[in-house]
Amino acid sequence: MQILVSGSLAIDRIMTFPGRFGDHIVPERVHQINLSFTVDGFNAYFGGTAGNIAYSLAMLGQTPRLIAAIGNDYRDYFTRLADNGIPTDDIRIVDEEATASAFIVTDLSDNQITGFNPGAMKQPAGFDFGQVNPDEAINIVSPGNLTDMGNFTADAAKAGIYTIFDPGQSLPAWDAEGLTNCIRNSDLLIANDYEMALITERTGIDEPGLLELTDALVTTLGEEGTRITTADSDIHVPCVPTDNVVDPTGAGDAFRGGFILGLIQKEGLERAAQIGSACAHFVIQQPGTQEYRYTMSDLERVLFQAYGA
Repeated sequence: MQILVSGSLAIDRIMTFPGRFGDHIVPERVHQINLSFTVDGFNAYFGGTAGNIAYSLAMLGQTPRLIAAIGNDYRDYFTRLADNGIPTDDIRIVDEEATASAFIVTDLSDNQITGFNPGAMKQPAGFDFGQVNPDEAINIVSPGNLTDMGNFTADAAKAGIYTIFDPGQSLPAWDAEGLTNCIRNSDLLIANDYEMALITERTGIDEPGLLELTDALVTTLGEEGTRITTADSDIHVPCVPTDNVVDPTGAGDAFRGGFILGLIQKEGLERAAQIGSACAHFVIQQPGTQEYRYTMSDLERVLFQAYGA
């Protein structure tokens, strides 16, 4: 099975603020915010939505095709991908730009403030979906270059390739028509609860209306688990309990890797969400988005403990 993973490749600069953002925001002055947070430490990690999902899939023994644009500082990231068995053939190198960078500050309540420089992501990566056998492929379109996101959902739909649309952090950049078209060209829409609310607001389409455009909605709810909604059912999947949360960054991308594994193994949406939740359990115990490792035996143990199977 070919797993097509598109989105961003980025370097994450993650900082920890030893307080709570809310304690420093005056509600009456939110129109005039000027804040400086002194952070406790700084670390740089390989990241980006496509890179993180591909890494999650590699931990699960898969070899995804990573479709993205990367900058002239690509060599270290390419080495990282090669070390984890992830091919770089479908990655476009943009010589005139640096790789996209995210600057993430996390407070003690796991709230995050992120600044993002798109860098090479400003350029489309491009991909020919006509070369792919639709019966042997699954496609996830995650936040990245907007032109790619629009094309990759439309072209995959035309080719008959099962597609997951994951707009995530790109949502503020979409207009209603473009976002609606991407959802219409997908087989499944995935987002967290805040993002799903933003999608309905931006498109003006409620959940029943979204289910007329795509077959299923998967809404991740953090500690509250995952909600899977189709025209016929509404299923809640609890999360995997995790006592030693270190960094929530990347949990959603790890979830998506496990979810895709469940789909290609034809386990069904509920089991796919359970596998995704188990994958997220591992990433949040480490700083960064690609610093965790586990074996399939570890995964099976966590699934049995959390779900009894």
